[in-house]
Amino acid sequence: KTDYAATAFDDWAAGEPAEYAWGGFDENTACGLCYTSGTTGNPKGVLYGHRSNYIHALMTLQADALALSGRDSVLMVVPMYHANAWGMVYSAPAVGAKLVLPGQKMDGESLVDLIEQEGITFSSAVPTIWQGVLHYLKESGRGLGAMKRVVIGGSAVPEALVRTFRDDYGVDVIQGWGMTETSPLATISTPSAEVAALPADEQIQYAIKQGRLLAGLELKLTDDEGNRLPHDGRTPGRLKIKGPTIVAGYFGGDGGNVLDEEGFFDTGDVSTIDDKGYMQITDRAKDVVKSGGEWISSIEIENIATGHPAVALAAVIGVAHPKWDERPILLCQLKPGASACRDDLTAFLDGKIARWWMPDDVLFVPEIPLGATGKIDKKLIRQRMEGYKLPFEAAR
Repeated sequence: KTDYAATAFDDWAAGEPAEYAWGGFDENTACGLCYTSGTTGNPKGVLYGHRSNYIHALMTLQADALALSGRDSVLMVVPMYHANAWGMVYSAPAVGAKLVLPGQKMDGESLVDLIEQEGITFSSAVPTIWQGVLHYLKESGRGLGAMKRVVIGGSAVPEALVRTFRDDYGVDVIQGWGMTETSPLATISTPSAEVAALPADEQIQYAIKQGRLLAGLELKLTDDEGNRLPHDGRTPGRLKIKGPTIVAGYFGGDGGNVLDEEGFFDTGDVSTIDDKGYMQITDRAKDVVKSGGEWISSIEIENIATGHPAVALAAVIGVAHPKWDERPILLCQLKPGASACRDDLTAFLDGKIARWWMPDDVLFVPEIPLGATGKIDKKLIRQRMEGYKLPFEAAR
């Protein structure tokens, strides 16, 4: 048996030299190792170099990206094992911003206390964290103090969340997209001049997209054969990305060569890109529901369902169908004390999605499982749903 004892940092550092000459190694030397979340497949290691982390920090500090400054107080809710906390563990100190770590308490009350106590102006977290914060704010009647901006990533941001932050608390939501393999931030939903000139309600339709590229990166859409597809905002394709902060291979050679002949990495996302350069994820390639040869976006249904006042979390998966190959079903976790039935959800979705997208079943579950980074774990959901039969099959 091994006994472990905590040591105070000051005691641990006592006697060590106060000055250290940094450097003396190649800029491509390994700097950190993070693993993919594993919510759709097995986790893989991504080894970051000093050069790519530094370039990533410079990219994210631009005015049209995170725009951090030495005047900000940053609450870094996203954990450091989640792709270096989206790089903010480097970008915030780079400009001298105050950096606040939340510790183990991620409930709404604890985070709001910290936001008030530390004068937080900027924060980052996945949507599930912010939904918990907003629920607490509504119940308690409290506010968000000096908070001005939140960056949200990890999964798509529901429109209702963007509107609540803006209309009730005066906080701008910036949606970011990236992956462990992209260091991670790659696109950001800050408005272009053209979008900023639109009425506020029209701007929200761009705020809920994953946004425009950071400087130095390239995107393309392809079909399954690798042929390029148009950036017209309507044609979905496999999203591929290229640049100095993009993975060239997984740690230990896991997965073999991951770049195509043009040097692009296949993200595994299915997306559209519009004529303004805004990218929008329509699904993960592994999560897209293929019904009758056509794609149904689980993300779009989930985002709309989450706007229902009784719904805390929503997840859509495809299940086998003898005629259509797959049909979507919707799983909902209700807010504490709330109630709803299947007809409530189908009525709420009616008119907001194509009729043939309507889920064949709506199930209410005690909890929707989340991975360590706060993403919905669809791999685990599918395991739990083994043996499930659609209503028409169960009635046979």
